[in-house]
Amino acid sequence: MRPMLIDLDQTTLTYITAALEGVCGRIPPEQDSNELRKRIADEMVAAARADRRSFADFEEAGMKVLNEAARPGRFNWLLKHLGHRD
Repeated sequence: MRPMLIDLDQTTLTYITAALEGVCGRIPPEQDSNELRKRIADEMVAAARADRRSFADFEEAGMKVLNEAARPGRFNWLLKHLGHRD
């Protein structure tokens, strides 16, 4: 069973909320999805559970997920150069 957010203190929840809003605001429109936003939030909660509870910790955790999601595949640049679409 998945733990609830309720066991996190109010300051931690405030930092997560602010960091989530900031990171999600950087998602390129073509990649924005509920799934990606959930992955970002889950990573932030995991950081909190690992006692990394500063705003910077949550922002770093969220940006890690976003950067991984935004990273193009190894050969996408070549396919685009050759006129192929994703």
